[in-house]
Amino acid sequence: MIKAANSKTASINVRLYPEIKEEAERIFEYHGLSVAEAITVFLNHACHAGGFPFELKPAPYTDAVSVVTFREAEEIKRTSQFKKDYKAAKTGQGY
Repeated sequence: MIKAANSKTASINVRLYPEIKEEAERIFEYHGLSVAEAITVFLNHACHAGGFPFELKPAPYTDAVSVVTFREAEEIKRTSQFKKDYKAAKTGQGY
């Protein structure tokens, strides 16, 4: 169990897109929390759970371009040429 110290002395500096920060601020403000308080809640839950306090899932693909791009990437990964190129790059051979 994590014991609370008399004063908070650790800090976290995070770089993220301004749009994400603004949306998170709106969400947390609606629930009466600052971003710092919300992060503290998250970290406390993560420590208690011994990992993420929720299931991680890949983001759904919401547009046709993303779906096509993902399918093309999966096809490239399945082809034998990709496997040969990857093996050569990994071992330092070729190119």
